[in-house]
Amino acid sequence: MQLLLENLRLAIANIWANRLRSLLTMLGVLVGTATVIAVSSVLTGVKDRTAKLAAQVGPEVLYVSRFDSIGPRFSRLTADERQRKPLTEADAAAVALLPSVRAATPQLVVGSFGPSATQYRLKYKGQEATRPIAFGVWANYPEVRWLNLRMGRFFTPEEHDRKLDVAILGPVAAQQLFGNRNPLGEMVEFEGRSYRVIGVVEKGPTGIFGDTPEDRQIIIPYANLAQRYPELLRERGITIIAHAREGRLEAMRDEIAELLRRRRRVRSEQPDNFGISSPDAIFATFDSITSALGVIAVSLASVSLLVGGIGVMNIMLVSVTERTREIGTRRAIGARRRDVLTQFLVEAVVLSVIGGALGIGIGMGLSAALTAFAPSIPSLVPLWSVGAGFGISVAVGLLSGFLPALRAARLDPAEALRYE
Repeated sequence: MQLLLENLRLAIANIWANRLRSLLTMLGVLVGTATVIAVSSVLTGVKDRTAKLAAQVGPEVLYVSRFDSIGPRFSRLTADERQRKPLTEADAAAVALLPSVRAATPQLVVGSFGPSATQYRLKYKGQEATRPIAFGVWANYPEVRWLNLRMGRFFTPEEHDRKLDVAILGPVAAQQLFGNRNPLGEMVEFEGRSYRVIGVVEKGPTGIFGDTPEDRQIIIPYANLAQRYPELLRERGITIIAHAREGRLEAMRDEIAELLRRRRRVRSEQPDNFGISSPDAIFATFDSITSALGVIAVSLASVSLLVGGIGVMNIMLVSVTERTREIGTRRAIGARRRDVLTQFLVEAVVLSVIGGALGIGIGMGLSAALTAFAPSIPSLVPLWSVGAGFGISVAVGLLSGFLPALRAARLDPAEALRYE
């Protein structure tokens, strides 16, 4: 232990004596470790947020669409998907009667989830909401999606059937239009038609890339919205959202598939001409994307660590050359080869660990900065990443310092003393 402490003291003294050179040497380890910490914090934040979003939707909810899946897509619709006939309100009514279904509703979407597509307008006295999306649903929608209202109420079945101009606003849309004022009873305008605000949705978890569509939504009775946009029913159709009875999710999936195959006259040898998606599957798409980006980022960080390791090895080789006479003197007064090996190996590890520690601090600082200045980007530093960063820096020091330390240990004492 005494020898190890002495080697630590010598290593720190030598690093401090060559501060600038040591700092430049550890930059590769510093950058690589900081990148690992920052990337892992974003990935962990995304996983945590997707789990919260999936829980908000509900663990026993399924979405049924004419397309194979809903949510983000990174490929064009197939020819088969484009030719499929839309789902109808009658399909939703039939699904709602299935034994395993607790509640179901059609959902007609007017708007787009993408910022570059056609934008609709939601206004109130000169104020305008950003990228609003209108959802037309039945009055039982809160039972299907576990919708929580911050204020007001949802529309009644009678208001739905009478196609009244009433609406519930998402939290972000309400904030943009009314600020801190109470919006209940006020009239907002969506695409030229006025709606009386009767409720505001409670703010849920922030979306993976900022506000969710539900934050910017305006919920309108399905009968009202369908009457206004019959062309959307013909071209796009609806999505059916179904909530299973407790423990009956898979049974509900099978029942819906059997029902729609029968209603859409799909023969036994033909595949489904509709898709059934769960919230977990939808958010798993985001998870796979971020994981792929994480692999790329960690690969780049590995290059930085490799460069850092080469830098440590290079500077230790230079140090061995500069301190050849010192090594000869130590060997002449009784130091063993393993003592010299340990001295230079400890110095390489200390150099690398200091760089790793600085990298860990910078990575955690970047994560905190993201949380403070870009709250839409989820960031949460996992403890394993701190341990991994420290372990990586120790490994880099051991691997890159072993060859120089071995070279120093193998020097002949007599030749080392004569070295100029």
